[in-house]
Amino acid sequence: MDSLNYGVVGFGSIARTHAMGTYAANLTLKLPYFLNLKSIVTRSPLEIKVPGSENIQDIDQLLKDPSIQFIDICTPNDAHKKLIESAANFGKAIYCEKPLAINYADALALTEMVAEKEIKNGVALMYRFMPAVRLIKEEIENKTIGDIIDFKINLYHKSYLDKDKVGTWRTSKKSGGGALLDLGVHLIDVIHFTLGDIKEVQCNTRIFFKEKSQMDEIAECKFTLENGAVGNLEVSRIYADMDETTSFVIYGTKGSIKMDSRKPYSIEVYNFEKNCIEIKSAKGHAEIIENYPPERSSLGFHQDCHMACLVNFANEIYFSRTNTITPTFKDAMKAQKVIEVAYKSSVDGKKLKI
Repeated sequence: MDSLNYGVVGFGSIARTHAMGTYAANLTLKLPYFLNLKSIVTRSPLEIKVPGSENIQDIDQLLKDPSIQFIDICTPNDAHKKLIESAANFGKAIYCEKPLAINYADALALTEMVAEKEIKNGVALMYRFMPAVRLIKEEIENKTIGDIIDFKINLYHKSYLDKDKVGTWRTSKKSGGGALLDLGVHLIDVIHFTLGDIKEVQCNTRIFFKEKSQMDEIAECKFTLENGAVGNLEVSRIYADMDETTSFVIYGTKGSIKMDSRKPYSIEVYNFEKNCIEIKSAKGHAEIIENYPPERSSLGFHQDCHMACLVNFANEIYFSRTNTITPTFKDAMKAQKVIEVAYKSSVDGKKLKI
């Protein structure tokens, strides 16, 4: 069997999620190749050994390795730009964690650069690989609930309530943003992917623990889409609940659609005329669950979505093809533009055009 080799830069929690996705994919998906994490680049040697991978401290050693078919960038946000530029100069395909950069100007410059150099690129906007999100996209395209009236999309985390979580790079200004950039980028991509482009935004952000964070811990946005639909987004790093859920509800002229990340394989579709709810499942939708594990092999939607997103990108390289679902630098740049305008809106207190 062929091997498809890649190297990861950085080995914090998200890089480990990617690595787990690699091993899970080889075990649970019928890949025609072995997805091989060959090299891990870190500033200092790792205290643990990752089976089958070499740990190196020289990024050039990774970039000069002809057997490495793509680079997976999992560093803090402010390091993305330099690493992407270096990888592109070596002609390597690039898979990057979100957000693409710390600001829109850098995201635009990187998007233009990889287009000019014809570098295959992808970003870990992995929510679009959740089967429920794919089902929503299908139902919206089929106009199952008619014209869209309103929507509400939320993502809540609680980890930054931890009193020991102080002084991390995600809470400092060098990160480029707080909850809206870190979490909201996923939801904005989901909106773009399922409902259409955002035209206007009015945003409010809040910092509750001012002694701990320089960046927003809570963000609320009201969007107007190009197609006239309006809706709300809310994200938080400090909302405590037993489950850290993501929910998406869309209201239309013929009914509604509901998604909950605790049920990633299905959606609820309410039919107003019949006054009934239909549970629509991804089971049997080969194109939706192609790179997603069966329920019995699930490691949780977060891990599963990361695996599917990474494998989708690897497939593009192995089969030398472009997949329309792939989240690219252009998609990440478009989401980052919305976020930058949203942050400006939170300062100005006004609704602003994107």
